Amino acid sequence: MSDIKFRTIRSHERDAVLDLLAYWLNDRAFFARYLHHDPTFRDDLCFVAVDRGRIVSTLQVFRKQVRIDNAVVQVAGVGNVFTAEEYRERGLASALLTRALAAMDEHEFDLSLLFATRLVFYGHHGWQSHVRHLVFIEPTGIAGTGPYDIARFLESDLDGVMRIYDDYTAGLSGSTVRDRPYWLGQLRYAGNPHEDFLVARDGERVVAYARGTSLYDFYVIMEHACLSGYEDALAQLIRRLHVTEAATLPGTITQLAIAPAVQDLLRRAGLSLRSVEDMFWMWRIISPQRLGAKLGVPPSVLAGDDVYQRLLPPERSVFWIADRF
Repeated sequence: MSDIKFRTIRSHERDAVLDLLAYWLNDRAFFARYLHHDPTFRDDLCFVAVDRGRIVSTLQVFRKQVRIDNAVVQVAGVGNVFTAEEYRERGLASALLTRALAAMDEHEFDLSLLFATRLVFYGHHGWQSHVRHLVFIEPTGIAGTGPYDIARFLESDLDGVMRIYDDYTAGLSGSTVRDRPYWLGQLRYAGNPHEDFLVARDGERVVAYARGTSLYDFYVIMEHACLSGYEDALAQLIRRLHVTEAATLPGTITQLAIAPAVQDLLRRAGLSLRSVEDMFWMWRIISPQRLGAKLGVPPSVLAGDDVYQRLLPPERSVFWIADRF
């Protein structure tokens, strides 16, 4: 450890970071999409361990602006935590996390979010697992058609889709606040590597949309939204993706826990749905003072064991899978 240096990268070292990450999934391009297209990527938030000039461990922090109640808070998304095999079990990832946490405070983040299966490891560093509810749709042979015109998303649809997204997520804690540059970047990296982005029209107007891709050997609807009163259009989109694009996979994972009316419509159409509890998203408060000031509560209120249940109640909170990092 004495010869290993911990620091952030220079811009010319991005390729070396990607070369290391390529050993993870054998898919360098997967990680390159984020570095090239995510407008929140910063070299001074990409942490590395370096042994005699070689980058042997890394993690990256991505800035997300997230709604919590009526406030917008700054969330540090921790991703791409990876260490070369021959350097594991030496505490490199822990050392990088310690440095990243100090930087999160310096960069005035309020909270941090990560997705992990190593719950105990991240728990030792202060992150806490919080339940979120997903909805699994069983395979079926029902029709995916309906009264709305379903079409592939076009670039000319973006303004309408952005308005639907903003209206739909305005009351959902955990949702990311997006501007146009964020949208344009995310459309380049959210798929795996591609996505099925469908819109539903009532006449000429886009009234609902849904985005899906193959992840974790399942079909995953990464994000959905509709105008008020058009839940049936969203249900038609979900059915279409489930019975067509997801037909060869063992089921569809959605974040429909926040949309009970759409769930009811899908069940009435003959689909079988069941709730799934996901414990693999983990939160950490970086600054109780900053967060409390934004939420209008004393910092002491944020110290309880049930703080995330209060801030992100599963029935009305969502972090879209399309915003993953």
